[in-house]
Amino acid sequence: MLSAINRVSLASVLLMLSSCAAVTNWLQISPVAISAQTEQQRSALSAGKGVGQLDVNWPDNQSKRALVNNRAGFIAYKGQGELLLQLGTASKVTLSINGKVLALQPDAALGQHLLLDISSVTRNGLNQLALLDVEPLGAQIRLVLPYPQLLTGTAEAAGFSVAELEELDALIQREVAQGFPGAVLVIAKDGNIIKHTAYGYASRYHSDGSALATPQLMQTDTLFDLASNTKMYATNYALMQLVSAGKLEINAPVQHYLPEYQGDGRDSRLVSDLLYHNAGYPPEVHFHRPDNRHGPAFYSTNRARSMQLIASKVPFERERGGKAVYSDIDYMLLGLIIERITGMTQDEYLAQALYQPMGLTHTLFNPLRHGFTPEHIAATEIDGNSRGGRVIFPADKRGVVRGDVHDEKARYAFDGVAGHAGLFATAEETAKLAMLALHGGYNLTPVFSQAVLQQFVRPSVADHTVGLGWRTATAGDLSWHFGPYASAYAFGHTGWTGTATLIDPYYNLVVVLLTNKKHSPLLIEGETGYYFAGDRFETGMYGSIMSKIYQAMQ
Repeated sequence: MLSAINRVSLASVLLMLSSCAAVTNWLQISPVAISAQTEQQRSALSAGKGVGQLDVNWPDNQSKRALVNNRAGFIAYKGQGELLLQLGTASKVTLSINGKVLALQPDAALGQHLLLDISSVTRNGLNQLALLDVEPLGAQIRLVLPYPQLLTGTAEAAGFSVAELEELDALIQREVAQGFPGAVLVIAKDGNIIKHTAYGYASRYHSDGSALATPQLMQTDTLFDLASNTKMYATNYALMQLVSAGKLEINAPVQHYLPEYQGDGRDSRLVSDLLYHNAGYPPEVHFHRPDNRHGPAFYSTNRARSMQLIASKVPFERERGGKAVYSDIDYMLLGLIIERITGMTQDEYLAQALYQPMGLTHTLFNPLRHGFTPEHIAATEIDGNSRGGRVIFPADKRGVVRGDVHDEKARYAFDGVAGHAGLFATAEETAKLAMLALHGGYNLTPVFSQAVLQQFVRPSVADHTVGLGWRTATAGDLSWHFGPYASAYAFGHTGWTGTATLIDPYYNLVVVLLTNKKHSPLLIEGETGYYFAGDRFETGMYGSIMSKIYQAMQ
């Protein structure tokens, strides 16, 4: 496996080389452009096997079935794709991609390691690769195919109606004019970002609810508090990676990974129960408040103590099994399992094992501790976690929340790093993370296997609206999130601060809608009720935005 540093270096070099001019004499022989790899690439490839979605040494004639040997499928998008080739002793290689024969006889001056631009012969979805011949007899080559990565395209080329997308813009802009704070929207189709737009303001209101004289405009690279999308793009991804590596078994007892998880029926709870949200836990425990409903013994503003409480003290509210009852406690425990298996805090593990190898520089926990300033980050609630002074607890620092995770439990009881909340990211980097759930890897970084991916996104038999952690669009029950036109294969998640992601494999579609809808005044409802103004706008309710995006696909 490549080191994180090598994978990042190789990814950046690939981006650079993909625009290099082809070696002229080879364009006369083959429809693919060939260029020599750099020393960085050669070093990266020599570090070990298992990079990209396909890493093979051919010829390999183990099968007795001739048309099975030296053939493989790979995922790509039309007009995209590269292939890394290590020649060994080969002087001539003949490949076939989607039935198009590519006869390669590279000039020795190009060296042993070649980069082939295969974008002219790829198609959307599954592609076919075959080695037809290699010379001289006995020579063996190494082929590496990276995973697809997000590039930049146009709405027209992706088959979207520009007029419909302009109507979508007008809808969101109209709501901003009416008081909605702001949003960033990314739409990616067939591996290309076809829309990346910022709306409104990253910071719009004072802590008393009055409007700023000079509100700060939202930018496309503004960081957002992803809230419960953390559950997917941090916790689930780490779990899926560990399952793929054979370090975690989701049908094993939780107690296998947390020996102190004992008593009151804990020994019967499986890791999968936590993922399905049917372990029997309440939705949350207010560790951050001394007056929480479980009593002073559950009050904690110390991360180690909070971890101890969830591992051995939080009582069950119901029997295990049945329909999902969404619970942050489930994901706090899953975060702790990750830390026990890896021996690292969850933020450290994800940075080293996933975010850095993918080249993500704006996806992290506790951004204010890592060089970002509040001006880089979308503001959330306008007066701490007080709901306009209605909720008071000692730890609350009040003032506009900006750069600290909004979730009170994650912020005050878990020091900003928890399995259920705490991750910050830009919309574009969130879209890159969402791409993982289509393919299992990104560029040269493998993350989890296709088998594990399908296991996690498959709807539960007990409750078809959830997979292992993921929300699913099956049967249309969650149209408020996915809209009315999502395929039955779509899945994603939402976050309380105003974030929604949608991944639809049927359409090769990724949608990331990040809003700071809670950065809005609280309004009275009834005698004692109240709500955030941002919650009642279409942009903050997601479904209509998703509907409009599907309508725009022609």
